[in-house]
Amino acid sequence: MSIKLISRGVIAVALAASFASAQLLNSKSLDVIRVEKTGISAGKIDSLAQMLALQQFKGKKVNDETMAQVRYAVIDNLVGQELVKLECKKLGIKVAKTKVDSLAALFKKQFPSEDAFQKELKKSNTTLAQFNTKIEDQLKSEALLEKKVPYPKDPTQKQLEAYWELNKSKVQINDTISGARIFISTKGKNAQEINDAKDMLKGLAAQVRAKKATFAQLAAVYSDDAEAKKTGGVMNKFLAKSKGDAFAKAVAKIKVGEMTDVIVDKDGLSIFMLTEKNDGKFDSYKHQIDYILRVQAEQDRQMQLKNYLDELGKVYKVQYLDKKYTPPEAIGAK
Repeated sequence: MSIKLISRGVIAVALAASFASAQLLNSKSLDVIRVEKTGISAGKIDSLAQMLALQQFKGKKVNDETMAQVRYAVIDNLVGQELVKLECKKLGIKVAKTKVDSLAALFKKQFPSEDAFQKELKKSNTTLAQFNTKIEDQLKSEALLEKKVPYPKDPTQKQLEAYWELNKSKVQINDTISGARIFISTKGKNAQEINDAKDMLKGLAAQVRAKKATFAQLAAVYSDDAEAKKTGGVMNKFLAKSKGDAFAKAVAKIKVGEMTDVIVDKDGLSIFMLTEKNDGKFDSYKHQIDYILRVQAEQDRQMQLKNYLDELGKVYKVQYLDKKYTPPEAIGAK
């Protein structure tokens, strides 16, 4: 179950913990939260929060306030998982063994060998039976949440057009475009190396179309443009002709949301994904409107999920034993 970061109020909920020693209170091995009989330790929360912060902020230093929000997100996730697990047990939700085996096999494929997988289990102090149980619990949770808080449907053409009618007056019409580029320099390369670079760009475009990676992810890794490492190759509001005739000609052939073929110019090779064309036409903004509506629908679902977990928090006992690990508006806090 994946519970995303939920916006919170500023009122902190503090529950008193009846520990005789401040030294004991700070121990990472002790439970700071309990959901019925299941304890959640400070060490587990902090470890997951550090991992999440590393992923979200690409290793950059995170200030205390932001780190607290990351920690609260982890706590919401862990508490939510336990509450849903309890509800699944109460309702007697079952999943087919074939589904468990299929998901377990998919996870194992991430490792180069069975031996590597077994070593990872040992490292995490998890038995194969416990691993399979976790997979089963995850599938049960997903089945319950799909019933109670279903994923939003794709935006319809009518919804896209309605959003456009409400917001088209805000659009600034000009000749600029926005998008993202993967650029490969051909300086000093021979004919074979240039052909290899073309093939690589075609392969990267295929990965994006197959949704195996995002354009920005690939640009940050493969583009020779130094800024792409930071920006994912994003280029905002510029004139296509400012990048040369070959670039302008290639971009003119595609619609918003599409990628160019490999563009060849004197400096190098590139592919470009068009994300915005400021010409005041609905079709040029359709891709962007679709994204906006999907984000809004997911935000609505996250609020519904938070409300559902709050309801479960009234059914099952949740105890927060340490102020540091008690989010504002904590799930199940009395």
